[in-house]
Amino acid sequence: MERVGGGKFSGARPEVRQRLSGGLQGRMLRCRNMKILILAPFLPYPLDQGGKIRIFNIIKHLSKQHEVTLAAVVDDRSAAKPGELQDLCAEIVLVERPARLWPDRLAFFTSRAPYNVIRYGSGAMRRALRQLQQRKNFDLIQIEFTMMWQYADLFPATPVVLDAHNIEHKNVQQIGSSATSPLWRLMYLIEEKRLRAVEERAWRESALCFAVSENERDEIAARAGGSAKAITAANGVDPERFAFRPREQAGKRILFLGGMDYSPNLDAARYFIREVLPIIRGEEPEARVLLVGRELGRLGEDASLPGVECHESVPEVLPWFYRADLLAVALRQGAGTRIKVLEAFAAGLPVVATSKGCEGIGAENGRELLIADTPEQFAAAALRILKNPETGRSLAQSARSLVVERYTWESAAKIMERSYGKLSGDHSL
Repeated sequence: MERVGGGKFSGARPEVRQRLSGGLQGRMLRCRNMKILILAPFLPYPLDQGGKIRIFNIIKHLSKQHEVTLAAVVDDRSAAKPGELQDLCAEIVLVERPARLWPDRLAFFTSRAPYNVIRYGSGAMRRALRQLQQRKNFDLIQIEFTMMWQYADLFPATPVVLDAHNIEHKNVQQIGSSATSPLWRLMYLIEEKRLRAVEERAWRESALCFAVSENERDEIAARAGGSAKAITAANGVDPERFAFRPREQAGKRILFLGGMDYSPNLDAARYFIREVLPIIRGEEPEARVLLVGRELGRLGEDASLPGVECHESVPEVLPWFYRADLLAVALRQGAGTRIKVLEAFAAGLPVVATSKGCEGIGAENGRELLIADTPEQFAAAALRILKNPETGRSLAQSARSLVVERYTWESAAKIMERSYGKLSGDHSL
């Protein structure tokens, strides 16, 4: 194997396998300078989607006190660039497991496993993790996303905690409910049922389970057999990186941020472009939407409609928060919380969102953002901000105060560290 990150970087070959188990069996945590393994379904770099941003920042803050090793599944190891993670991690292990559409679908129909678990199953990863544990004897394993819980059984004598990110089966249910094909609706229904069973088992078996919002924490606690192990470690933002720069003058640029390879983002983009933007442009013909994200070609002809600009796979999203006059979060599906909303709050960019788009964030309509759930309401809210910079500045100021007080990555990492300490009875972490 080759190795990198704090000097080390590893890779291995693929194979599929699934098993769900694990948990805390008598091992006690060290108080400080723990050896922590973070297990992820992708390399959390570059920072171009929410899951990557969360994992990267948790690693960034944990690595200040602890020795962090990252193990992740990647489609193509030769294309994977760990970037800043090399300076944060003691070691990075990347196992190549490319998407195999038809073999994975066949496994879905011939087994009882959810597709999302099959997709990230790898015999090579299991072998790599066994070797890592033998060499390092980790004090704690943190698994990112429930689909990776299939590897928890490899650590029977080590505390294994789950960072849930969102309730995945609800996401699948919402996507499936909008599918037009009866076959696809059936597949999503099967996936939802299987994934729910996997999630509930992971919640029960984990030594701790972190949720991104109080609502999801309550649901996890109810199904995990008690509230003690379910803990809210909310998504956050780095307030120093996302410096506060409120708009001084009226503008007509609307930022829409998101990868179109994620079905809820694709639905939201089509909804905004087809139903909301024409209303806005009817009153403000110069208004335009800046689509920033991955795989924008999935939008088809919608991407070339009047008032639509496409900016594919930009190397850095931060500048776009300062080029726009408001952020539109027109989501109608999805789970978890939207990090881009918190980043806009920090940067001073006013936000218009659907109720789903700001779900799980303790923001109030009319104070930190504007909430609108119909095309007409959304357009009216956007026009209110575009025409009145004072309104946008007032919302932005309140929003910045909210994130600094309640939604930073540093505070999320500290919650995790304190929770690790509870496993050992050490409350000084």
